[in-house]
Amino acid sequence: MTRSCRIAAWGLALTGLAPLLAPAFAQSSCATLAAPPAAIVPPGDTLRAGHLGREVGDLPDIVHFYSDLIGLGLVGPRTAPLRFMVSHPLAEFAELGEDANAYDSVSRVSLLPIPGTAATAGGPQMTIEAIEIKGIRSRPYRPALSDPGASYLKLIVRDLDSTLAVLRSERVPVITVGGDPVALSGWPGMAGQIRAVFVRDPDGYPVELMQVTPAPPSTAPPDSKVLGARVAVVVDHLEATCRMYRRLVGPGLQFWVSPTLLGDESDAKLTNHAGRFRLAVAMVPGSPVALELLEYAHHNRRFKHAFIQDPGTAHFLFMTKDDDVIAGRVRAAHLHTLSRSNAPVFLSSTVRSFFVPDPQGFWLEFMDRIASPGAPQAPPPAH
Repeated sequence: MTRSCRIAAWGLALTGLAPLLAPAFAQSSCATLAAPPAAIVPPGDTLRAGHLGREVGDLPDIVHFYSDLIGLGLVGPRTAPLRFMVSHPLAEFAELGEDANAYDSVSRVSLLPIPGTAATAGGPQMTIEAIEIKGIRSRPYRPALSDPGASYLKLIVRDLDSTLAVLRSERVPVITVGGDPVALSGWPGMAGQIRAVFVRDPDGYPVELMQVTPAPPSTAPPDSKVLGARVAVVVDHLEATCRMYRRLVGPGLQFWVSPTLLGDESDAKLTNHAGRFRLAVAMVPGSPVALELLEYAHHNRRFKHAFIQDPGTAHFLFMTKDDDVIAGRVRAAHLHTLSRSNAPVFLSSTVRSFFVPDPQGFWLEFMDRIASPGAPQAPPPAH
């Protein structure tokens, strides 16, 4: 496939979403909840939050930032070598956005578990999946915080001042006006007094650090610096986006939508951006992780789309019972996955995955665990 064909196909996958979604997702409110959600929703078609995937420019820098400085976990020994390897499935996901040969690329990955994101203590946690790709054309992606397609990670920390002091000692960029935490007037679905600050990770990706007093219930260990997480995505059309998410993820993804515009002086100081916004919030089934969608009343309508291999981009993974069920919903909505086959791709003999871009170009990933048809079959039990 030539470069022009790839870019045309990619453009169709993204810019074609809004008109396709408009008839299916009417302009009425997408709210299914009368109050902001706070409790864990039982798993259904979606089992839990899997990870916030992050394409990064330098993997060791990212590991240092999130694990050493902020206090996330790390899968594997801290001193283990981070080797590049060939990943054909990952190349297939990147192919639509590449004008060279994506299959010549190499990548390396680190997983950083986020404390407090398991439904029960000791259970599977949501992670940051940091991916560094080499040998593929890419460009840094750093949209304005109010631009559709922008996203950020919200980490609830035990001691905001000490965490920020560590970050300041390494000259981490602070977005918040004045560089100090801001006292918020409140946030839907969160109880207690909230102080927060925005910083940027080594790729410029926004991270909101917040301390809630009294501390909320958490499945994190007693000595953990981090107590939980939320993920925020800025959107162009709130109703169309949250209806799409719910249609694909399943009926367990129930949204509360703010009845009026939010955003006051403290929010503007926190984000270094003045502007009012609408908010939709849902709990990811099977997890104490909230997903937030924000639509600014006055925002850039000609926002830029990124490609999945661009440093600074992000995607959100839902672990599912059966990817074929979700893929059927994708086809029913007249959408297309990032893979040429328009079907789940085996990443290993027992793990499948596929990506779907939302109307802003933010990616949703769906993953299940099922034996590949070519995988060795277990012998029948002895009689």
